Amino acid sequence: MRQTTLGDVRVARRAERQPWQLTLRNLLGRDWAAAYVFVLPTIVLMGGLVAYPFLKAVYISFTNTTTLQTGEFIGLQNYQALLDDPDFKSAVWNTVVYTFWSIFCKFWLGLTAALLIHRLKRFNGIITGAILLPWIVPSVVTAIAWKGLLDPTYGAVNQALGLLGFNTQNFPWFGGLSTAMPSVIMVNVWGGIPFFTINLLAGLKAIDKEYYEAARIDGANTWRTFLHITLPSLRYVLIVTILLSTIWTFNGFDTIFLLTGGGPVNTTRVFSILAFDAFSSFRLGTAVAIAFIMAPVLGIFIVILGRYMMKGNQPEEHTTAAQESAFMRGLKLIGWPVRMLIQGVLAVLGVLNDAVESALQAVGTAFSQRFVGQEPARQRRARRLSQTIGGIGAGVLLTLLVLFELGPFYWVMTTAFKSTSQIVEFRKVFWPEPWTLEQFDTLLGPTRNFLTWYSNTAVVSVVSTFIAVFVAALGGYGLTRLRWRGSNILATSVLIAYLMPAVMMFIPLYQVFSTLHLTDSLGGLMIAYPSFGLPFATWLMMGYYASIPREMEEAALIDGCNHFQAFLRVVLPLVSPALMAAGMFAITLAWKEFIFAYVFLSRERFYTLSVGMAKMIVGDVQPWGELAAAALLMAIPVAIVYIIGQRFMVAGLTAGAVKG
Repeated sequence: MRQTTLGDVRVARRAERQPWQLTLRNLLGRDWAAAYVFVLPTIVLMGGLVAYPFLKAVYISFTNTTTLQTGEFIGLQNYQALLDDPDFKSAVWNTVVYTFWSIFCKFWLGLTAALLIHRLKRFNGIITGAILLPWIVPSVVTAIAWKGLLDPTYGAVNQALGLLGFNTQNFPWFGGLSTAMPSVIMVNVWGGIPFFTINLLAGLKAIDKEYYEAARIDGANTWRTFLHITLPSLRYVLIVTILLSTIWTFNGFDTIFLLTGGGPVNTTRVFSILAFDAFSSFRLGTAVAIAFIMAPVLGIFIVILGRYMMKGNQPEEHTTAAQESAFMRGLKLIGWPVRMLIQGVLAVLGVLNDAVESALQAVGTAFSQRFVGQEPARQRRARRLSQTIGGIGAGVLLTLLVLFELGPFYWVMTTAFKSTSQIVEFRKVFWPEPWTLEQFDTLLGPTRNFLTWYSNTAVVSVVSTFIAVFVAALGGYGLTRLRWRGSNILATSVLIAYLMPAVMMFIPLYQVFSTLHLTDSLGGLMIAYPSFGLPFATWLMMGYYASIPREMEEAALIDGCNHFQAFLRVVLPLVSPALMAAGMFAITLAWKEFIFAYVFLSRERFYTLSVGMAKMIVGDVQPWGELAAAALLMAIPVAIVYIIGQRFMVAGLTAGAVKG
């Protein structure tokens, strides 16, 4: 029987004096008054920056809008034209190919990297930080690094292959019809491996070591331990990570736009690039329709992801069948075919697993019989030899992964310290000779406004991050720790807002900001950036709040604190790792953001680093030395932030984002 608390007594006494409070409490939930105050900033920001632009975008897709003024309503004509458009069909196929192969490679390489790093006893923090770099650097830095490495004339890859005897002179990696798509997939995999690695590492750290000790006592080998302990324990992390990465890759724009622009001959033009091309030609209705026609595909992934994240982030009393909303039951109904498909795939994998286990067991039996009757010393030597060979193989594989992840940064660093003549004349391609600051002098000189771009980016990133984290801390608490009707719907809406394609949202936002005279200003970016930083920060905070025992908070309430005092004095000090992790993610998203700034800003004095560096490339003229120096200076601050706060990020992920 539930014990009556002092808080319940106080609520009952107030209800006796004011019966209408009891009616509202039964209608809206026990903590509705405090909850509304906590989530109000989230509702205001998400309503103004996501909900209204989304509804406006829906209407625009049914019009022939070609200017900032919404055009004439034409019904389904935009959608009908797209279904008959071969360019649209080609873009959809390119999107599917790009997403499937990117996720396939990122999953296996990320899982391999996480397992190898987790088994290290030393230097795992340094290696984790090294592998994390490609994920935190801005897209424009990624594009500069890889365009430089794979440039047909000046690229280090062609030069290296030439030294090895391959005829790769002027080989067009991003310009070939058969090589462009594999090249952009490789770049996406390079940047996505760290996300899989860091999340799976956090999941591995959360697995109780007693499970492994019990498995060893029972005689389970490494393969069986991996199949029956590691993989099941990582199930939640794997599903959430794969789904998030799939949605991000499916919506991807920056990398392909900066590397190929959708070429050559539209071989890399995915649906987001097609939508941007329609926007650039002032076919706003068509551009939004392109984004919306792909919404059902995203909806399937979002439904599944939402169910797992709701299960992971909500406390038990929020997810019981009695309290589950009709909205969430609807999501389950929609996701039924997908669940059946996943169960079928798992059944096939189970059969394959049994076959592999049988084969390994036969090999293990034969190996054991080989040493039956031999001296224990010889058996120990054989075991040590096997462990040594396995360790060497793991070390070689991890070394190759680290080199793959750090190779582009090596090229950027060495190119930044070369003279222009050395770059043009191909002298010492892999090493500056002599080392010079010529590129930095030119970049920071009067011919460029690089310092202004740097200042703009820093101001916008810090302000938007503060807004996102502050509002997320309040909203996450209200959604997770307080009981009120509608919390599940709002939590799911926040997740959907985070997964909205940027190419869908920037068009209506541009119209709204133009009306409010917020385009071509840093203030407009400060307001717009929390629209994608706030939802993820809120979900991260929700996961961490759900991991904190309620007894501490209830003790504060019994001692006379209200919910705001308990939040400030008890809960908030306990979630500092999550606040740090949310801040790191938010400032990274703001620092590397490209498409909003590229569309909203037209005057150079307001450029952010991403836009300014992209504008440094004029046609085929690419100042590689300056671009490398700019990329290095742009990547350093974010790298320092992650080096300092890496342990907070892992702690935040372990207790929050990968909870379950």
